[in-house]
Amino acid sequence: MCESSHFQFHPRCKDIKLTHICFADDLILCSKGDYQSILLLLQAFKLFSNSAGLKANQQKSSVYCHGMPESEVQRVVDVSGFSRSFLPFKYLGVPICSKKNTVAQCGHLVDKMITRIMIWSSRNLSYTARMQLINSVLISLHMYWAQIYVLPKSVLQDIVRIYRAFPWSGQAFSQKPSNIAWDKVCCDKQHGGLGFRDVVLWNMAFIGKYVWALVKKQDNIWIRWITSVYLKDGEWWDYQPSSSASWYWRQICVTKEKLKQFFTLSDLEGMAHYSVKQVYEKMLDLKPRVHWDRLAWNRLLTPKHRFICWLAAQCRLQTTAKLARIGISQSALCLICGLQDEDHNHLFFQCQFSYQIMQAMQQWLGVPMAGTLHQLVRKIGHSRVSKFRKQVIFAAIGTAVYLIWKSRNASFWDNQIPTISHTVSSLKKLVKGRIQVVLPKTVSKRGYDWFITL
Repeated sequence: MCESSHFQFHPRCKDIKLTHICFADDLILCSKGDYQSILLLLQAFKLFSNSAGLKANQQKSSVYCHGMPESEVQRVVDVSGFSRSFLPFKYLGVPICSKKNTVAQCGHLVDKMITRIMIWSSRNLSYTARMQLINSVLISLHMYWAQIYVLPKSVLQDIVRIYRAFPWSGQAFSQKPSNIAWDKVCCDKQHGGLGFRDVVLWNMAFIGKYVWALVKKQDNIWIRWITSVYLKDGEWWDYQPSSSASWYWRQICVTKEKLKQFFTLSDLEGMAHYSVKQVYEKMLDLKPRVHWDRLAWNRLLTPKHRFICWLAAQCRLQTTAKLARIGISQSALCLICGLQDEDHNHLFFQCQFSYQIMQAMQQWLGVPMAGTLHQLVRKIGHSRVSKFRKQVIFAAIGTAVYLIWKSRNASFWDNQIPTISHTVSSLKKLVKGRIQVVLPKTVSKRGYDWFITL
């Protein structure tokens, strides 16, 4: 067929003699928009079908024409048996079009996120559960689109608003201010964040894979097509697109210029494999590593306790002292003892209720006494005990922080405070129950014997 003088390639596929692209069980046939070329293409496909026994499903197959007379288009539709369709269309859940993706086309991604959240909002989810849903579901939806398109700014802004609202309010959109700044939340857990992704940089890191593939001159159809249509014999690293180039190609070139701020040509050439995560982390402005991440994200700590510990470690819980400063609470006194202002140090260490709980923990596990949560974490981190024992102590401290905060809330909402003996008993039960379920396999016999005696 290709050698026939009557067949003409698609104008942008002539140099590489491209007539078809096959992906899984889907097939794209392309040629110049004249009836004779299309007829030869259909005849070649029919010969293949008769030989291989693979036939096209006419109900799921379509013809896309551009710049052809309507009479010629109708002849193609009649001879092929396929229906005529127009761009854009959806393939594997994303829009395929020849122009710039509109907000309306990409708004489907935002709608899917909102639909998921509307289902989740009917359930009483903890902070940790919401955080997990963002990391495992919502970010996955965004990642699928981000590896294909440079999403419009307004769509990315809507995604950020959803990410910011859902952890605190359980809703897709909320005017309620966040307890922690968004750029802090987007840091890794070792740097004080929740491990959320900065959606703009994450999108750029994904599209950067195409920049890297062109630098490496990979042997695939897309690279050969880009080289024949745009690059010609020019150097990719110094290439500048013309104003007539497609919107998608110009966006890849814009991404290349942004990557130049972080990578040199030799850096990309030296990458044997492209890692989206490594590129993202290099573009991200990393914060200093925190020392309390071993407390908040300890595997032996019950998951729903971790988020409260994360807030407590940064003094971001809504204590009455904080609420009084912003005019929400009339009194700044501790809701448990009512003797001093309720800041984080008083609530967890100086209040008689929390002080006696910490004393009981000291007798139980040998936890050193301290004036602040940070001092306590540092003392345990510098102590000469095994890693497993430190993990158990951190789990006990995290559970104590959660139970003290829960008791404080009970005094406000239910006008009752659990007894110290009941709280200590609950603490021991929760810690031992959790560790028995997730006990590490690498615990030494000495460490296991110590835990059994608790």
